[in-house]
Amino acid sequence: MKIGVIGTRGFPEIQGGLETHCMELYPRIASMDDNEVTIYRRTPYLNAGNKNAIYKNVRFVDFRVPKNKYFETFLHSFFSTLHALFQGYDIVHFHNAGPGFFIPLMRLTNAKIVLTYHNISYTQKKWNGFAKQFLKWSEKISIKNADFIIFISQVVESIIVKKYSINKYKLIFNGVNLPVISTRTDYIESLGLEKQKYVLAVGRYLEEKGFDYLIRAFRKTNIKDYKLVLVGDTDYPTNYSDRLKLFARENNVILTGFIKGEYLNQIYSHASLFIMPSFEEGLPIALLEAMSFKLNVLASDIPAHLQIGLMENDYFKVGDEDTLKISILAKLSKFEERDYGDILTTKFMWDSIAIETNKVYKETTI
Repeated sequence: MKIGVIGTRGFPEIQGGLETHCMELYPRIASMDDNEVTIYRRTPYLNAGNKNAIYKNVRFVDFRVPKNKYFETFLHSFFSTLHALFQGYDIVHFHNAGPGFFIPLMRLTNAKIVLTYHNISYTQKKWNGFAKQFLKWSEKISIKNADFIIFISQVVESIIVKKYSINKYKLIFNGVNLPVISTRTDYIESLGLEKQKYVLAVGRYLEEKGFDYLIRAFRKTNIKDYKLVLVGDTDYPTNYSDRLKLFARENNVILTGFIKGEYLNQIYSHASLFIMPSFEEGLPIALLEAMSFKLNVLASDIPAHLQIGLMENDYFKVGDEDTLKISILAKLSKFEERDYGDILTTKFMWDSIAIETNKVYKETTI
């Protein structure tokens, strides 16, 4: 099968859960059967380390677009769809409803359209009123015109299936790789960190991630021998991201920026506790990654986190600084290595996810 993929910034080494999803999924699919996979990428995220035209049998087509939160995805999806019209794809896979605005254009070809709905974007605080309305239109257009829909989250699935009464869909979760725990400490030491003496959070600097109240809750613990580390950055500087960085530095929080590879491996390997304080998520890969490193975890009690099936004391009331403070103190009172093997291997492994996605392609093209 010839498969085109629209909606990601690209990969490798590009920040974002959707980008990690695609980086793990498509090389696996490219190795199956006689599949040929083409990913459409955005040049603002490419550099000397990741600009190669091929990665693990996946081919890239790159388009130059402005790095702008309002126009970037729209323009890139438009250019990508125009190119895809003439490639003879058997499957065109759109990721999320924003890019899916152009699915009707792709219907001019014989390609079958698969849509993966990662999250309900128009509820996010980063969008203005017009953008939210456009995303609502795009959702309706995407759902009504796709041949098959994949959901990565039970929460999103339940909302959208009920809203549109769709019947050609499947739940296929995000995944994780079981890592090799790093024994090196040179990177964390360069940050002034000690093994098992820091609390970790990972994500983009968006209001929905809740990092500001995490910092306040951590400050309230008055813990002196642990540090708080935030891994990630913002795609587009905003008033919120600027305030968050300033607030973090004022409270001695370690900001690593966007990291991958051995640096990220070390950060996960030697943390004492991982916290996911989000107000909204689809199915967060960062939380699954923390679990794969056998970290003790705390997650806000939103439906997206509850669906993972952690223990009761692994959750805290979303947005509640005092509850989070108490939970942090309880977790740090005793170092604990956790084994989430049954949870991860049952639902969240990339190899089985790739097999299930490839099966969707085959059944959709019959």
